Amino acid sequence: MIKIVTGSSVPIGSTVALVNLCNQFNSRGYNCILYGPDNWHMDKCVSAKLRDFHPSHNDVIILNNIKIFSLSDLLDVHDRHKTFDDGNWYTFILDLTRKLFSSTKPSRNMKLILSCQSHDGFSIKTLNYAMFDKLHYLSVWQWNDHKIKRPHFIVSNFIEELSVSEQKPDRVAGIIGTIREENSTALSIERAVQDGMDKVIVYGYLLDPIYYYQKVGPLTKKYPAQIKFAGFIDDKQLIYDSISDVYCSIRKPWSMVKRECLLTNTRYHGPDSSNKDRIMPNDEIFKVWTEELGL
Repeated sequence: MIKIVTGSSVPIGSTVALVNLCNQFNSRGYNCILYGPDNWHMDKCVSAKLRDFHPSHNDVIILNNIKIFSLSDLLDVHDRHKTFDDGNWYTFILDLTRKLFSSTKPSRNMKLILSCQSHDGFSIKTLNYAMFDKLHYLSVWQWNDHKIKRPHFIVSNFIEELSVSEQKPDRVAGIIGTIREENSTALSIERAVQDGMDKVIVYGYLLDPIYYYQKVGPLTKKYPAQIKFAGFIDDKQLIYDSISDVYCSIRKPWSMVKRECLLTNTRYHGPDSSNKDRIMPNDEIFKVWTEELGL
């Protein structure tokens, strides 16, 4: 069985991507289940909580955003994840100890894949990455950024079916993505307002409340008639039907937002807006996964 194991299953981009991956496997005849610690993913695909994960012989295990240092860590991955998520000195020492004394020999009875969906809360280089059979990257840029010498493959996430809206609004900007400092949400809002957008709608899960109340909240008071906080919305077609432009202030070549803008005829304003990305069809993406996993 294919088992996807993630350290976060709240409604952020990486979770959506893993849900889509799980659904693609199941819809094409491969048994797959997504395990996560949170509740959001539970009704989006074949799923279970992280505490219910148990590795079995011949499994293909795809890990994302979770620290393990040996194959034995898979036996109690939920408890390991809780321990390493504490962020104290005891955790740091335990982290280092487990890395130094862990086994790196991969099991012949399972395949272990590390999927690098984003810049996670820890560097891949802090992991005992030699135990992974392969690393999955979303773009060449991401692979170059990590510079890890391990077998790997590069393929983008599955794209959702989107179409051009019959009637799009004029001068309505969308800020799409998880609300946190790393995504520079406040800067994107300011840029949209300075460009003369009549309305700015913020679509995304509020992952960092402190950043929101310090940086984003004041902008809603500064421009009370222009900025609307919509939060996370499942229906991407609904999002792109409601906006004419998208603003992004960080370079993130693996993000699906730019590709979704191309599909929906939405103007994209970002650091890499001049790059011409090829949208890989889902059939082609799936072929890469099956070949790399040896299915």
